[in-house]
Amino acid sequence: MTGIRLALLAATAAVAGLAAADAAVTRGPYLQIPRPNGIVVRWRTDVATDSRVRYGAAPGALTLVADEPASTTEHEVALTGLAADTRYYYSVGSAGGALVGDDAAHFFRTPPPAGTVKPTRIWVTGDGGFADANAAAVRDAFATFNAGNETGLWLLLGDNAYVVGSDADYQAALFDMHQDLLRRVPTWPTFGNHEALSSNSLSQTGPYFDMFTLPTGAEAGGEPSGTEAYYSFDHANAHFIVLDSHFSANTPGSPMMLWLEADLQATTADWVIAYWHHPPYSKGLLHDSDVEGREINMRENVLPLLEEYGVDLVLCGHSHSYERSNLVDGHYDFSPTLTPEMVLDSGDGNPLGDGPYRKPSVGPAPHEGAVYVVAGSSSEVRTANLNHPVMEVGLLELGSLVLDIDGNRLTGTFLNSLVQTTDTFGLIKGPVCPPAPLPGCHAGARGTLLLKDDPADAGDRLAWRWKGGTLDSAELGAPDDQTDLAFCLYDQTGALVGRALPHGADLPPGAIWAPFRGGLRYLGGPAPVGGIVKVRIAPGPATPTWIVVKGKGSGLGVPALPLALPITAQLANLDGGSCWQSVLTRAKKNGPAKVLARGP
Repeated sequence: MTGIRLALLAATAAVAGLAAADAAVTRGPYLQIPRPNGIVVRWRTDVATDSRVRYGAAPGALTLVADEPASTTEHEVALTGLAADTRYYYSVGSAGGALVGDDAAHFFRTPPPAGTVKPTRIWVTGDGGFADANAAAVRDAFATFNAGNETGLWLLLGDNAYVVGSDADYQAALFDMHQDLLRRVPTWPTFGNHEALSSNSLSQTGPYFDMFTLPTGAEAGGEPSGTEAYYSFDHANAHFIVLDSHFSANTPGSPMMLWLEADLQATTADWVIAYWHHPPYSKGLLHDSDVEGREINMRENVLPLLEEYGVDLVLCGHSHSYERSNLVDGHYDFSPTLTPEMVLDSGDGNPLGDGPYRKPSVGPAPHEGAVYVVAGSSSEVRTANLNHPVMEVGLLELGSLVLDIDGNRLTGTFLNSLVQTTDTFGLIKGPVCPPAPLPGCHAGARGTLLLKDDPADAGDRLAWRWKGGTLDSAELGAPDDQTDLAFCLYDQTGALVGRALPHGADLPPGAIWAPFRGGLRYLGGPAPVGGIVKVRIAPGPATPTWIVVKGKGSGLGVPALPLALPITAQLANLDGGSCWQSVLTRAKKNGPAKVLARGP
């Protein structure tokens, strides 16, 4: 019996080796569910074999092995026990040998631990499902733009493979078209209306669910959704929420909405980014968000919840165009109902233009505004007016969106198929004043500061005067239009007071910027933002230069007195980087109720 058994084992091994030698990879490899300690590697072969992934620190040194012994053409191997934020090289094949990989082109990087601040680049494509020259041009433009840089994630906004999202459609539009990127950049897809022609997100059946491995149990962060139709994940200091806008109900109390609220309540990530297919705001050809039911439902039902929990960025496709909003909040009805109060910042958001949009809280906070992007022109453009009033930018150009997240700063870049950047917007989160005084500020010849801490906070007072230094109109910018200014106060313990001044294009009720004695004057109105009630600025060279900032009330947040000298008071142009300061080294009074300091 022993000899017979050995012969059978030898014959089985020979057959397996022959199958492995005869097999060819026809799809992939591609990467799914990346997390700090693991990843899933998938690929397809033309004949059934067992599955093996070898991986390690360098090509030629793939010392680690993960196996799945079952014979299949659809290979799926989970790698576990990996180190966070680490590059691994790999090969795929079977116990009989590797089929592809073990070279410089086959690698992946695990994400850093959730919450880690690390620069991350994300590629976003929408409606990229035509396997043609247009899609190839968008692909190649990103490859040129991104040359020499790592891409952490690839987000697919739906309609990823035309015409019906079949297995053959996906083979042509995704796996053949993007083979080089797929082997090293994990993909996170969402379900579009063309996927719905061959797959069903309610039953999780069809080619879409066969070819993607997506989290159901919070394997990559977030809360368990119990379905691959919608899910969430963490990457560095960002939390991503992926919704199903086609089949899954989004009425209050529905399973997706209950899960969404639980997921939003649980996250403490610096950034919250949500995406799905049907846009809440769009005037794309055939896809008007004032007309299409799915777009209306997402706007009316989902946006209030997302904004209540502090979403920062929403990405959609569906319209074959590019549209990008201002910083907005609270617009849940049809487009004619948009009011100025819903546009928190009407500037262009461009760091080199009106300046980036700013949100005061680092993590999730309600109703501080979000930017909405329709990026559905990754393989086709359809001519339309693109005149939705929420939108700052509308482009009829083939292209994709590139997101760069670096700490408290997010930059979005629309990259067209000619490798041209035709829209850029920025978001900055957190306090307007840095923890220490800005360097290189223009000093005044004289400066004074009065701080009063009244037993009743309504009686608190602040007054800073700067006089006689370099104050150029070009450096000051246009605070009566879009330039963002901030008043910042420090002593030796660090930042004490930081207050942004509303710019002229988006003033609260009753506030004004107006010409005053050759300069500008700001009046905060009946409910002054941050307690700043009055600012006067007189730039040179025609007149003596001076700055006056006055504030009162509980909104000032006057720190505990006395202060530790020297005290630094600054007015900063947040968009252009210029600043003006008084370093106050002498205090006539410095007690628990009042500080009166002078300098230099």
